[in-house]
Amino acid sequence: MEQTLNITDYRVRPLEEGERVKSFDCGDDDLNDFILNAAHLYREELLAVTYVMEERSSGKVLAYFSLMNDKVSLNEFENKTEFNRFRKHHFANEKRIKSYPAAKIGRFAVDISARGLHIGSLLLNFI
Repeated sequence: MEQTLNITDYRVRPLEEGERVKSFDCGDDDLNDFILNAAHLYREELLAVTYVMEERSSGKVLAYFSLMNDKVSLNEFENKTEFNRFRKHHFANEKRIKSYPAAKIGRFAVDISARGLHIGSLLLNFI
């Protein structure tokens, strides 16, 4: 039987400076290690901001994602023509610059206990 999600029971928020998540298991050791031990360091160094989705009542973290600054640049395309096509279709202002600011999802994970709730899809839409 599939569980349903009552969105008012949850909230998405950035981790506070120095805040540490105490418990999380998505089944991937690297993703678990990041949220448990490294997310606060990335924030301190201004490399990424990590957001958690948690239960309002208990504060249990059900999912997280980290956002990082990035760029889309000319040297990431095979040739200048390919870059110009991309720029023309994705940017309203036709400024001639060699890179455009972007945001990147650095890490994204859902706790095993929240599988089947479609939290991943919900968060991707939120982002």
